[in-house]
Amino acid sequence: MDKDNISISIVIPVYNEDKRIHVFLTQIIHYLSKKDFLFEIVIVDDGSIDETVATIKQLLDEKLPGTFRVVQLPVNAGKGAAIRKGMLEAKGEYIFFLDADGSTSIEEIDRFIPFFTEDVDIYIAQRTLKQKAPFKRKLFGYGYIMLANLLLQLDVKDITCGFKCYRRGCVQTIFSRQTLNNWSFDAENVFTARKHGYRIEEIQVAWEHTPGSKVKVFKNIIVCGFDLLRIRLNDLRGLYS
Repeated sequence: MDKDNISISIVIPVYNEDKRIHVFLTQIIHYLSKKDFLFEIVIVDDGSIDETVATIKQLLDEKLPGTFRVVQLPVNAGKGAAIRKGMLEAKGEYIFFLDADGSTSIEEIDRFIPFFTEDVDIYIAQRTLKQKAPFKRKLFGYGYIMLANLLLQLDVKDITCGFKCYRRGCVQTIFSRQTLNNWSFDAENVFTARKHGYRIEEIQVAWEHTPGSKVKVFKNIIVCGFDLLRIRLNDLRGLYS
């Protein structure tokens, strides 16, 4: 594969990010301005009620005109819904999605590109190089990952990191079957990928907890624990076939 001719889509879900989106987008602009590969940015607004969309359009129109699109969901539907929408609309050969809090820097894309090959369909970030997070978030995060691997047999070390890349050829199959919009959408999509025989590579990245995260640890662990059982039930109903 000619790595000089790759095309990359970057899908970013946002919801009421007006207070911190400027810093995050500035990092993206700085990174992409130095790159030779073709790229597009797909911002999916999940029903924000602040000035998030206006801030995004103003900054990207000024710094990266013609390289981005903003897709708006009519109401707040959840991170999973926003990512599903953006992934299905993206046009690149390699389609990343990443969290708008910047906990995993966009520069981590550089770790992924050397692994791009036609023999791999999905690239999943594994947070091993650097981690700074509240103890309870680490504890319950690891617990959820262990439970998801046990119940769904995913064989993936880090399911929930908001930094993943899918080759275009598998996106429609996986994301068109996604039914969950909360934290468990990642586990559901990896389960679908395994079911359809897609090949997965895990890439080690640096990650750092960002203050102001919208993740409610205890609530998500309980809800998403039940969602893992829903995924099994959905599979019995043939929803992922």
